[in-house]
Amino acid sequence: MVVGVALGDWEELIAAFREHKLISGEIKPSTWHRVYRHHMNHVIDAITAPHPPQNAKQLLEILARIWAEKPGGRTRQIQIQTTAALLRWAVGERRLGEDWEPPQDLAVFVGRSRAAKAITTPLDVEHILAIVQAIPDDRWRFAFQLMAAYGLRPEELQHLQIRQGRLWCMYEKIASRGKTKPRALRPLPCDNWVDGWGLEERFPTQALPPMQPGLGGGYVGHYLMNRPLWKQLRREYEAKGEKLVPYSCRHGYAHRAHVICDLPPKVVAAAMGHSVQTHLAAYSRWCGDDVVDDAFANSKARLAVEYDLCHADAIDPFQKAIAVTPAAI
Repeated sequence: MVVGVALGDWEELIAAFREHKLISGEIKPSTWHRVYRHHMNHVIDAITAPHPPQNAKQLLEILARIWAEKPGGRTRQIQIQTTAALLRWAVGERRLGEDWEPPQDLAVFVGRSRAAKAITTPLDVEHILAIVQAIPDDRWRFAFQLMAAYGLRPEELQHLQIRQGRLWCMYEKIASRGKTKPRALRPLPCDNWVDGWGLEERFPTQALPPMQPGLGGGYVGHYLMNRPLWKQLRREYEAKGEKLVPYSCRHGYAHRAHVICDLPPKVVAAAMGHSVQTHLAAYSRWCGDDVVDDAFANSKARLAVEYDLCHADAIDPFQKAIAVTPAAI
């Protein structure tokens, strides 16, 4: 039974769901247009089919069949998740009956990928420098330098400004753990190769490539995919079971911050504009045995130096004290 909305009037239902998502601040209009709209159209197609689903399970099964050849795929996962969110909201608002309440566990509808998932990987510094040299367009070269130097998301290229003589990112990303705050951008202490680029000095006059709001990742990805060196590097990374993507600049910033600069996660997360939880979930995957061994060795060496200094400071005054003669006292 449907309460308040006729079963066939799913367009009105989806429009109300969109309004809820926007008013609550859970997503931006650009996110609806870029992500939700496409998947909600599939819901409409399923509902208006000759044999429409009669409950949540049937609807999710129909949608899963669209990507039957891609179990566990990201697009299929998003379709199932966004549809389940629509149904939970509609049932909670009493716009749909209890038959439309989706199950908590959506794994059976998302499926399990049969292929090993390639891990998106940090971009090596030598490859950063090589790509910069190979980009012929000064606008795109500047964009790539900004992403590599500050660990920017591609979308953040459209949200930069100079404040009090420093380059800031004003982008506010809305996620389940909250909304990111504007932040001052900082090159890493270990990245002395950034100094020669003069990014803050060039920013007021150097143009960036035009992009539509909310589509920065697509624009950057499309440009890089047409660069011969990027394509060559993608093949090399894939041969090692890794995956090179525009976010690899950001991944590289995080990796160097921890492994080379030895900065704590809380500091790096703030510099990159996300929560500590998000940071650890995203970047702990690169903490292999070699990284752990190096970290322990560096910590041991640092503590040894500190111990020697503290030991010397503690002994010297005592030695001086016992060396004082009674006559001097």
